[in-house]
Amino acid sequence: MLDLETLRGRLIVSCQAPDGSPLRDPGIIAAIAEAAVLAGASAVRINSAEHVAAVRARVDVPIIGLEKVVEDGVQWITPTVDRAKMLLDAGADIVALDATLRTRGEFPHVDALLPAVRELGAPVMADIDGFEAGTHAADLGADLVGTTLSGYTSVPQNRDGDPDIALVGRLAALPTPVIAEGRIKSPDELRAAFDAGAFAVVVGTSITEPMALTKRYLAAVPTLTKGASA
Repeated sequence: MLDLETLRGRLIVSCQAPDGSPLRDPGIIAAIAEAAVLAGASAVRINSAEHVAAVRARVDVPIIGLEKVVEDGVQWITPTVDRAKMLLDAGADIVALDATLRTRGEFPHVDALLPAVRELGAPVMADIDGFEAGTHAADLGADLVGTTLSGYTSVPQNRDGDPDIALVGRLAALPTPVIAEGRIKSPDELRAAFDAGAFAVVVGTSITEPMALTKRYLAAVPTLTKGASA
């Protein structure tokens, strides 16, 4: 099993692409992951078994694997044991799964899912949306607790677009290592996460998603007043 201490104080880069992006291709994702590793990333976070396999062929750092699944318009992260096993078979070293306390329909509740995935023999990263879910995941035996879903569910917190540094600080008091993830847009915010007690930090969009970065810059382009001369 992976020694999680190798991730302490390190940067993890999430290499993913949204639906409709021309980057959503296993070979391209693998190239992005390799570039991140060459630049110094200590691990990568990859969505889908197909992409994990492609990345595994090109990098030797730890891979956090996940499988995003949409059911009835709601997105879940690795909601079944079968999907977790597929990620491990593809080469993932850690499985990230949805550890929120939401009702899951046909998917197993986190109380059943997390222990069952741990039995596969790899560390589990519990993606949570609030302090209660984080403490519950730690009690269930999660190896890592990540703030990944803070602001993305009905839990009423962190809806201002900034990283949830306060949640990182609260979770840092737990014996389970906390991974800061979500909306980290600058080196200053990364340092703030470490200062709050993060074990490691995941950065994705602000490193690997050019469409989102382009839109961010375009939002700052001055708009000419109608009728004004250039």
